[in-house]
Amino acid sequence: MIKIAIPKLKNRVAPCFEAATSFSIIAADDNRLISQKTVHCSGSEGYHRVRLMKLHDINLLLCNGIGAFYSDLLHSTGIRIICDLSGIIHSVLKRYLSGGLKLSESLPDISARTLGASLNDLISWSRDLFEKNGYVVTPGPGKDSFLIDLVAEMNCSVCGEKIRVAVCCGAHTYRPDQEIREFHYTAKPDYNARVFISPDNYSIEQYCREYGIEFIRSDAAGADKRDSGKQKIPLLHGPVEGHENAFGK
Repeated sequence: MIKIAIPKLKNRVAPCFEAATSFSIIAADDNRLISQKTVHCSGSEGYHRVRLMKLHDINLLLCNGIGAFYSDLLHSTGIRIICDLSGIIHSVLKRYLSGGLKLSESLPDISARTLGASLNDLISWSRDLFEKNGYVVTPGPGKDSFLIDLVAEMNCSVCGEKIRVAVCCGAHTYRPDQEIREFHYTAKPDYNARVFISPDNYSIEQYCREYGIEFIRSDAAGADKRDSGKQKIPLLHGPVEGHENAFGK
């Protein structure tokens, strides 16, 4: 089975991937349409729509125009692209399913990206890590907050009040600076702390530090280094907003 996304403007292919506010999400098998639905995308720019493609397990994007930045990001996550398409979505989809559309042979240079675990694997690893350290972990608040994959909660051992931690699993690190920046603005108003989890990368740790985000390496060594037995709030080095006393602040 293949999952296809088409940027949507009413019933036509939208002129631009990065400006589309909704997508047709199609499941097909053996050139046969199985299902089709519309998914909305809030905001006109940013990393959100790339994460939206991954959350819906998209394999192929059929679109009209798309900027090089987004094209590179999508290719880096394994999503194929056929662009320069226009017209009624139903007609474009029919052309693809009948074999009338071919992938471009030219791919962007994505050699600079860092390969890591899949998003699902990283979310599973992160959930286990927080649960083992005493947190109650739930899925993120939904597809309108694409960058918050998990929410980890526990009561503070010092004041007894609840600590809410937003967790972002950075499975793709082609542009970690943008992902971390958007995670910061998405999560800061509603959470006491934010944690970004990804494969070890010095530049990623630096970006996190700039925005006051905790960074955890997504490997055994990264978890083992965080000796929760010596911390009043497990896994967090702090300070944590509203719980500064737990860190002697």
